[in-house]
This record gives sequence, structure tokens and C-alpha cells, in this order.
Amino acid sequence: MIKRMSRFLSRLELRQLVDSLVLDWSDMASHTKAMLYYTAQHYLDGKIPWEMTFEVDRWPDYRAVLWTNDVNDASVPTYIKNCLYLHWSNDDGLRQILTSTSMDWTRQLMLCAFPLRGFSILKEHLEKQGVHVPYPAEDSTAEEPCDTAYYLHKTCPSPEKMNTAGEKVIIAPLKPEHSQLVSKTWKFGGTPAAETYFHFQISTFPSACVYDQYGKPLSWILMNYYGSQGVGYTLPDHRGKRYFQLASRQLISVCLEKGYLPFLFIEEYNEASRNIHKKLGYTWKEAGRCAYIRINR
Repeated sequence: MIKRMSRFLSRLELRQLVDSLVLDWSDMASHTKAMLYYTAQHYLDGKIPWEMTFEVDRWPDYRAVLWTNDVNDASVPTYIKNCLYLHWSNDDGLRQILTSTSMDWTRQLMLCAFPLRGFSILKEHLEKQGVHVPYPAEDSTAEEPCDTAYYLHKTCPSPEKMNTAGEKVIIAPLKPEHSQLVSKTWKFGGTPAAETYFHFQISTFPSACVYDQYGKPLSWILMNYYGSQGVGYTLPDHRGKRYFQLASRQLISVCLEKGYLPFLFIEEYNEASRNIHKKLGYTWKEAGRCAYIRINR
């Protein structure tokens, strides 16, 4: 039997793929489709300046897509060089793309927001390659599982209508000069690679920040290149004043104005984040469970 190989998409084919995607949160498990859509759109628009590859199990009636950064491109930020993403419409498509892709499964990889409904298929494939993959929350080397939270409303209340317990503040986008602060306060940051990555993110994509009257950042959130919101943080001395809700409402509004569908990932253990995002109007269900899974590290 001849092994059926996956297909690398040309830019024209990638445009056709993007045009074929219809984002719909009705099944509450569409985050990989959204990540594919926004990543491909940003790549085609030149907002992602490094090379990426997009593979499908077959074309044009694809059932699964695997996309990643070109490891041979020196301009890929070190922090995300090993990131890998998968979207599939059925299990057969996932099995096909896993077995037919040119991906080297023995190198270090980070499977980003991988839907846990496909974990058994992933594990079976990787074990055949001699690669151990930890199940989230059952292995100390695994990342915490996350819920995918969606903002399903068409509008967002204006931040100006919120009452806060703090001093006079200003709401505006983050500035590239704040990339070091964002990196230092992020639990996975504090490195030059992370700072470089955030400088790119802040310079290119929407963000929102609450500043004091002197221009000092107090609380912020930004949008990733693959469409999700994240890296939200409030400085310890300014918590309890609803500043994060101010920043989030602002970013939600900006995203809705630009035609983005707001979504984000909440770690299983982060009850405080769950409570805040419920108040903001986010919704999540079991079908959207996912994890950032590191292999070969």
C-alpha cells in the first residue's frame, strides 16, 4: 500500500483555505479553527514576518491542518520556534495528518492549545515514534489543562461606565517599550527571548492597558498572533480595583470592531481568572478543553 503524503499549501491555496473557514462558536469547540484562521490571515497579510508551513491531509477536501514555524528561518522568535498547531474536523483526518506529515516528532515541540478530545490519537501516534507524551494534570512534566472561553456577545459595555475604586486612570494600547515589563510579570517570561516576542506582539496586534495619570502601566491584556487574548496581569499594588476588567472590556471592544471573535484560555487551577471572565461575559464548556503540551523537553 502506498503511503498517502500530506500536502504543503501554496499561498494561493492558503488563501482559498482561509476563505473556506466560517467561524462559529455554536459548538463551543472551535478554537483551533479560529487559531488557524487568524494565523493564516495574519501570515498572508504580512503581520507574521517569518516563514510558516501549512500542511493538509488532502486537498482541496481537507479534514485536518498542521501548521508551524519554519525552523530554518532565523527570524522566527526563539520563544515560539518549536510551536505546533493542529486543527481537524474528524478523527480520521487527525490520524492521517499525524502519520503523513513531514514533522520530526523526535525534536522538541510545543503543541499549542491542543484539544484534549484528540489526546488518545496523538498519544498512540507518538508512542509508535518512541516519544512519550504526558497527559495534562496526570504528569508533573505536563502543562495544566485549560478551558477555552468565548465572548459570545456582539457588543461590550464601555469601560467608561465601570465604577472603580482607584485613582484617575487612562485606557490605551500597550507600547512596545513595555515589553520588558510584560515579560517580567508573565510566569513563563523574564527572558530576552520572551521580551523580544512581546515586543513583536505589542507592536503588531491589539492590546489594552490601564495607565495611571503619570503613564505608568497598572493592568493589561494583549492579543496573540493566533487570535486568542492572553498574558493578562495587574500589578500587585493595584489589584482589587477592577482595572483588569477595564483593560479586558477595552480589548474586547477593539477586537469586535476589527471583526475578531474574542476568545482565550483559562488554566484549570485559576479560579480567580474564571470568576473575572464570567463577570465579563465569557462562556466555556467541556468540549473546549485543551492543553499546551511539551514533548521531548
